[in-house]
Amino acid sequence: MTGDPLRPDLPETLRPALEAQALVLLAQSSRDMFEQCVTLALEITGAGSALALLYRQDTDELEIVAAAGEHRQVAVGRHLPRGQGLAWRVVQSGQATLIPRTDQDPQTVYVSGQPMPHTYLGVPLLDPDGRVLGVLSVNRLAQDTQFGSGEAQALTLLGQAASVAYSRARALEDAQRAARQFEQLAQLSAELADLSSPEEIGQRALRTLVDLSGFTVGAVVMLDGAREVQLSVLEGHPLGQAAMRAVLSASPAPSGLIGEALRTGRTQTAADYQTWPQRRTDVPNVFTGLAAPLRVNGRVVGVVTLLHLVRRVPVPASLVTLLDTVALRISQALDRADSVEHLHATREAALRTLGRMLESRDGDTFGHTDRVTTLALRLAGRLGLSDTQRQHLRWGAYLHDIGKVAVDDRLLRKAGPLTPVEREAMQWHVEVGDQLLREEVFVPREVREVVRHHHERWDGGGYPDRLAGPDIPLLARIFSVADVFDALVSPRPYKLAWSVQAAADALREQSGRQFDPAVVVAFLDVLREDGLLDG
Repeated sequence: MTGDPLRPDLPETLRPALEAQALVLLAQSSRDMFEQCVTLALEITGAGSALALLYRQDTDELEIVAAAGEHRQVAVGRHLPRGQGLAWRVVQSGQATLIPRTDQDPQTVYVSGQPMPHTYLGVPLLDPDGRVLGVLSVNRLAQDTQFGSGEAQALTLLGQAASVAYSRARALEDAQRAARQFEQLAQLSAELADLSSPEEIGQRALRTLVDLSGFTVGAVVMLDGAREVQLSVLEGHPLGQAAMRAVLSASPAPSGLIGEALRTGRTQTAADYQTWPQRRTDVPNVFTGLAAPLRVNGRVVGVVTLLHLVRRVPVPASLVTLLDTVALRISQALDRADSVEHLHATREAALRTLGRMLESRDGDTFGHTDRVTTLALRLAGRLGLSDTQRQHLRWGAYLHDIGKVAVDDRLLRKAGPLTPVEREAMQWHVEVGDQLLREEVFVPREVREVVRHHHERWDGGGYPDRLAGPDIPLLARIFSVADVFDALVSPRPYKLAWSVQAAADALREQSGRQFDPAVVVAFLDVLREDGLLDG
């Protein structure tokens, strides 16, 4: 028995096309489907070559996504701008199109680069709403048999199957992409909640934004004191990162997308940057971009931006919303950082003021706190201490004599030598200072160590705990040298100011006794660097 029991009127010539339809509809991905489609197109039409092309709305081009037969390897991936190639005739008509002699049609584009007379047959790929998705076409040499109506019908059936399969695959891929994006965004939101640094937030968010959007590069740029933009965070393709650095270094003054976002305080989008009115003419490789402003206390201080450096791409509203959300999170982190910095500056000023108030009880030591702080920090830099250690040292210098609030003014101002009882009362100030600061939760242990131990001696003969050698905290050892040096070179009621050379000689003499030898060597190097000491 011949014929299809469901389609008794079906011509035998179309049966291969229906079988091809079934194979195409079973494809697991759009890529597999189009590769099967062009192979089957050759089989059912006897053509020499077959192409599947998709319309790319963002660039208004047709892209060859699959090819079979002649010149297959050079065809895939080629882009045909509007008007170039016979497939555009199919797109414009939305119907099957037969061109008996391609060499006589000015719209013909030869993929092989070799003009030869062919017969062309193309059918549109349509979505469920009738919009053209692309074109399925076949070619054969003109001297061979021309395409007939049966082959046109067969190719049309195959094209219809490809349209259905592609629409289904694209919907599935879109759903999978949306699910993946939702998962990444949920993960990003959770991670950002645990980050406090604006740089960390920007880096993590941009990494996800670049991945989700397919843009080439993302960056956070900040305005500096000279109102020029400085790169803060950069993510994306290495070549894109290099291009971004080159653009900013060539012209750090705010301009283009970044400049408009800074000027207006509003998010800027340019789906086609090359025709955008405010574009920078010196950056020809930016095709699509968007930029959102960053704020601190209501002031626009920077921008987070995404750029596509390969081709024009659409800018969906969801991407703009996502960029605005990231900009808000970075702005909130910048606000927090600014508040913390202001708090630190206020606290720093308060501690310095407290130290100066303490020394004001003894007019003869006025300025000692600032001088010894400067000396100690210079020494810390010479010894390679970290920023955190230097902050602890600075606070310790401000507060080193805070325990003297418990010492009688008459004792502090006594011009002559102290009695043993008075000396014991004076020495008690380091323990009082330590105890006072223990009750302040914001004062780190390292600061209290400077306060408590800056009168310890390397040989163990100091106070209050008679620590010796490396058991004495490093910051206390550093401060001790700076403190004694300033006391020696400053006038007191009971002595004249020593020369720097005499004070340096005294430090050398007490190296290994009162002071850490390595700290003394470093301190003398500092004096030489500052031109205060010869040799």
